[in-house]
Amino acid sequence: MQQQVHIVIGNLPDDVTEEGIREALSAFAQADKIRLVNETGTPSALIDVDMPRAQVEALAQRINGRSYQGRVLRAWVPKMDW
Repeated sequence: MQQQVHIVIGNLPDDVTEEGIREALSAFAQADKIRLVNETGTPSALIDVDMPRAQVEALAQRINGRSYQGRVLRAWVPKMDW
């Protein structure tokens, strides 16, 4: 059964946009919903994808460590859904 699972992507550039993230992720998966968060000074994104949790965790591993506009991305799936 598929469900909406979140991926958090951190260490994004200051001028990041939802469209930029959607474009960057298009090679991996379609993001159903993207929310930008900037509470700590460095933007992060909360991405909702509709696929099994195991696949989302594998996707986060593929994104983690990749470079985006000169920044090394940090990606993970939160332990708890919210």
